[in-house]
Amino acid sequence: MKKYMVWLISALMAVSMTACSNTQKKDTKDQAQITTAAKENETQTEAAKTTSKKENKNEKKKDKKKKTSAKTTSKKKTTKTKNTKEKTTKTKNTKETTKTTTASKNESTAQTAENQTTEAKQEQSCEFLISCKTVLSNKSALQSNYQVPSGGKIYEKKMEFEEGDTVMDVLKRTGVDIDVSKGYVAGIDGLYEFDCGKNSGWMYRVNGKFPNYMAGKCKLHDGDKVEWLYTCVRGDL
Repeated sequence: MKKYMVWLISALMAVSMTACSNTQKKDTKDQAQITTAAKENETQTEAAKTTSKKENKNEKKKDKKKKTSAKTTSKKKTTKTKNTKEKTTKTKNTKETTKTTTASKNESTAQTAENQTTEAKQEQSCEFLISCKTVLSNKSALQSNYQVPSGGKIYEKKMEFEEGDTVMDVLKRTGVDIDVSKGYVAGIDGLYEFDCGKNSGWMYRVNGKFPNYMAGKCKLHDGDKVEWLYTCVRGDL
């Protein structure tokens, strides 16, 4: 009986030790699994952190590139705008300079032309005579109270005139009283046509020739000799 009890106790102890050994092995296995899972989680976490860092870094790089690109674009636009403004300003200045230069040239040309015209005006002159000498030979035919001047000479002077002036223009500037009707000279110095006969009246000649048109259309030239002559009968001039 004692021997049997010893065997039973030994068997129980062996079973207990086996159970303990199995439990320890199971615990060790579970612990190993837990440790492996923890390591995997830790690895995944580290990988996730690394990925997140990379993503953040890439995002920062992208943002930096965008900002740099935006700055560059803005700078280019500003530079382009500035260059456009400078070109516009240069063009405007060039146009204003051209206008000023053109205006100066035109003014200079006009001044030169005016000076030349003035010089030409000053240089042009003609000999001017008003005479009723023929009346002295026909006083008996004189039907008015006109007082014939000495020698029959009413006016004689060298007259200056402007380019384009006519015989009539210069006659009016002599200061002698004249009576003109529709371009025709009817009287000078109070002596009228028909005052000394039915064929009497005023005639003019330039450089010894009698023009066949009115004095208002006869233009003068420098050095001309103009004569206003009173005729009493045909052929007395």
